[in-house]
Amino acid sequence: MKKIFLYLCFLTFFSCSGYEPIFSTKDFTFYISDIKNIDDKKTTKQVIANILSYKLDNVNNKNYSLKINSRENKEITSRDSKGNPLTYRITINVEVAVFKGNSNNLFDTINIMKDFTYNYQVNQFELNQYKRNIIKSLIVKISEEVIVTLQLM
Repeated sequence: MKKIFLYLCFLTFFSCSGYEPIFSTKDFTFYISDIKNIDDKKTTKQVIANILSYKLDNVNNKNYSLKINSRENKEITSRDSKGNPLTYRITINVEVAVFKGNSNNLFDTINIMKDFTYNYQVNQFELNQYKRNIIKSLIVKISEEVIVTLQLM
């Protein structure tokens, strides 16, 4: 029994040796030379902050310039019989205009929309904290999708 346990420990220890992060910047075939914020919204600033680590200067790779615009929509999706809200939906829509190099000719447009539905909570502080966490996670997902789309171009 001890030998089997010892073999399982060695097997799990040596099988994890090839770990590498998915979004490491060394394997990307592009770099971002310029990022412009079209609107001055908090959502757009957070998307830019997540993408900013890919703003590198590498002459061998493809060069992109980005203009980012975002819209955030919060709406009530259902109500009870008294008219009080039961569920909400947050929708974040991000448009990224991609320009090749430093030219003003539009190369491509990336439109990404993510939404999330959540229930009403009586405690408004917890509801606002939950809403902020939802928005942060949606923005991270959108930023990752923008990076993957740029990698595939």
